[in-house]
Amino acid sequence: MKAWMAVAMLAVVPLVGCGGSRELNRAKAEANVLRKDTETLRAENEALKTKVGELEGDLASVSKERDELKVAAEQAAAAAEAAAVPASGKKRKK
Repeated sequence: MKAWMAVAMLAVVPLVGCGGSRELNRAKAEANVLRKDTETLRAENEALKTKVGELEGDLASVSKERDELKVAAEQAAAAAEAAAVPASGKKRKK
């Protein structure tokens, strides 16, 4: 039994004492780079959401102004038509 324990200790102790492998270090470095990229992308996403909100507000105000101008043009056209109709219904002979 002592022999098995010694074999187990000799097998496990070197594994515990060794440092991280190259693959593990590479994976950690990649994870750090990806975290930074994620933070950058989140910041860009927030900036774009803000810009979209501003553009939607601008679009709403321009659409409102367009509708008001359209109504004013229709009213002006109706007033011009009313002024173009002669006052009397008789036509003159030449």
